[in-house]
Amino acid sequence: MRRFYPTFKLLVLSALAIFVFSPFPVTITTEAHKKISAQEKKKGFNENEAIVQIDSPEKAAEISRKYNLFLTPLADSGENENLYLAKSLDWKSTQKILKDLQKNPDVKATQPNYRYKPLSRKPNDQYFSRQWSLFDVESASGGVSAPSAWESEAKNQRNIAIAVIDTGANLEHKDLKYNLTKESAKGKNFERPKKKPTDSDGHGTFLAGIIAGKTGNKRGISGASFSNHLKVMALKFDFTTAQAITAINYAKEKSVPVINASWGSYGNEGLDLELKNAIAAYPGVVVTASGNNSLNHDGSDPEDKMYPCDFDLPNIICVGASDQSGNLADYSDYGATSVDVVAPGGTDADELFGLNKKKSGYSEAEGSSLSAAFVSAEAGLLISKYPNLSSAQIVEIIKASVDTSPGLSGKIVSGGKVNYKKALDLAATY
Repeated sequence: MRRFYPTFKLLVLSALAIFVFSPFPVTITTEAHKKISAQEKKKGFNENEAIVQIDSPEKAAEISRKYNLFLTPLADSGENENLYLAKSLDWKSTQKILKDLQKNPDVKATQPNYRYKPLSRKPNDQYFSRQWSLFDVESASGGVSAPSAWESEAKNQRNIAIAVIDTGANLEHKDLKYNLTKESAKGKNFERPKKKPTDSDGHGTFLAGIIAGKTGNKRGISGASFSNHLKVMALKFDFTTAQAITAINYAKEKSVPVINASWGSYGNEGLDLELKNAIAAYPGVVVTASGNNSLNHDGSDPEDKMYPCDFDLPNIICVGASDQSGNLADYSDYGATSVDVVAPGGTDADELFGLNKKKSGYSEAEGSSLSAAFVSAEAGLLISKYPNLSSAQIVEIIKASVDTSPGLSGKIVSGGKVNYKKALDLAATY
């Protein structure tokens, strides 16, 4: 970990495609064909093909010869009895096939062979394939199941600001700048008030990218929201009590519902009661990082405590780091009563891929700092879709919707790793 000020340290070490098919509409009659022409254009269909239902197999052979069609049986009983896929052997258009067949009294029903599309939302971003941390658990057991969660994300959901109190952000990064808060809610530099909150370190930028990297722009990484509903308020501070409190109060003044605090200090050095009071007075959710020294916060040594993670406050979520398999990362701090959940933090072998301080730069990193950003994003997604949830409910949902595993039992309060899809499904029941 890299120390910036005596008071605090940065806590960073450096689709399933779903196909929807309705029961086959064999009741469409030849008379109804004209009514579905607009639907044909909208959905599309395989040209030179049609679906046809014929009175009997004997008649099917006759129709095949008469219209130069290759017929493949699809069903031979029930409502779909004598149903065929018809392919033109002389490349007649679908429209021509249907027109001919509709005139034949032995044809009971006919329609185009419609095409369907997978409904999974897979971003077109260049490096999405490297972001195992976002994958559904079926693809990567350590992922947060973002693609499945995106299925229920509507374009008209509200945008949610998340305050990242850190080293600032790369305000000009092409994969981030459009998802930063603006105007009266724009970020702020508390270290140098007359300057913009520009990141000269890269730590805050990496966190901001996890939360609000621009998704769907054919560039770089994907953020946590498919429709870019999450925005980052970059609050740059000097890692002291005074500026931490000032930043918290600024987020409170601007009605920002989530704060990401990926920093802290161990032992009595971090037992900062004024900071605790400021967090307690903040009405939103504060997401903190557990630390990267493999320490048990529940042990007998008070120097193993990490603050603000270990402040006993209902609006704090303390997050440990997990690896690509969903297990506790070997460097991550833990605590059966103090560290609430884990989220992807990466390891030496499988680092996370994200933004850096260059205008179009990307790099790799690991640490519980990054894990906290995933949970801040999760809280933002919940609020975006279900704006009436209270902060207490957000915390409760995140803890109750994890992917549990034996390796996390007895080490983490919830016993599991966060799962965006499960969290949104659970929130729908509140």
